[in-house]
Amino acid sequence: MIVTCSACKTRYLTDPAALGAIGRMVRCAKCGHTWMQAPPADLPRRVDVISPASGQPDLGPPRFNLPAPYVPPRRRRSRLRTALALAAVLVIAVVGAGYFARAQIIETWPQAKRVYDLISGLVNTSSATLDVGNLKIVHQPVGGMEVLVLQGEITNRGRLPQAIPILRATLFDANDKGIMDWTFAGDDAVLQPGETGRFRTEAISPPNGFGRSAVTFVGDGSL
Repeated sequence: MIVTCSACKTRYLTDPAALGAIGRMVRCAKCGHTWMQAPPADLPRRVDVISPASGQPDLGPPRFNLPAPYVPPRRRRSRLRTALALAAVLVIAVVGAGYFARAQIIETWPQAKRVYDLISGLVNTSSATLDVGNLKIVHQPVGGMEVLVLQGEITNRGRLPQAIPILRATLFDANDKGIMDWTFAGDDAVLQPGETGRFRTEAISPPNGFGRSAVTFVGDGSL
């Protein structure tokens, strides 16, 4: 008999006996469509052919181009766990980034204040448990201009995931007076307990003769 895929119209020459007495689920090898293929109404009963050599019924499978049997896909727990882990990381990153724009967000969408209240216990937003260290300054001439590269590390000393605030870099003169400052973001939006992240920022044509530099968090009054 001829079996035709209802989706892509691919035709298969099929042994009716291979469908069994009640039919079976099959899948088109070309487009992957699956359907329940019923046997023909005039399907005769099976007759076993005796092999002259062995005297046993020849039960070898008929060689016909039958669509592949449909096998439902297995659900893999590992994929589910990976998806949940990625979703958790994304939520934490979004929470960390959104916290420092909360004033603007709440002004635009007042209902967001309740969301901030709910998540305040999940991600720490205070910079008290953050340490800035290993500051390094490199001077690089680029296109005839001097570029100051300031890099360092941030470590979360707390017991909760820590959202990283916006950073402020400040250059001081010999009298310890601030002569240049700018803000920038670190490489990480959130740090886990005990985790250390990095930051890097640049300043074009910094003032000559500055004495030292410092990196603090926006909103932190100490330098």
